[in-house]
This record gives sequence, structure tokens and C-alpha cells, in this order.
Amino acid sequence: MRRIEHKHPRPVRWMHWLNVVLLSGMIWSGLLIYWANDIYSIRLGERILFRFFSESVYSALGLSARLAEGMAWHFALMWGFALNGLAYVT
Repeated sequence: MRRIEHKHPRPVRWMHWLNVVLLSGMIWSGLLIYWANDIYSIRLGERILFRFFSESVYSALGLSARLAEGMAWHFALMWGFALNGLAYVT
């Protein structure tokens, strides 16, 4: 029977998987920031000709009008990401 030899020590593996969780959260909070204002439309003056995302998409994903919440989560997750990177370098 073969024995598994790990290429990296356990703390490095844990830091890697912590980064996966933190970056997933940062992507989610980035979407809250990026999609807080509905600028994704083709307009002619004030008239909307085509809208990329309907209101049902925003309500299903819970993305509308959450700019402050998205920025707060993004900032908090950034600190975790920075501390994890500092621990990795150390």
C-alpha cells in the first residue's frame, strides 16, 4: 500500500485553504460593491433600451443596494487575507 507524502507542511496547506475561503468571500463582497448601482444597461438619454440584469436577478442573488455592506465585508476579509499572507511569509 502506498503512503501519501505531503509536499508542503500542514500550516502551509491550512493557509492555502483559508485563502480559498477568504478570496471567495472577497469575490462575493466585490460583487456587492460592483453591482450596487445598476449601470449595466444600454441607454439613449434617460430611456433604457436594454438592461443586462433584470430585477429578478438582483433579488435572487441579493445584490441590489448593498454597497456599504459589501465594502464593510471586503475591508474585514482583506485584513484576514493580509494576516494570512503575513503568517505564510513568516
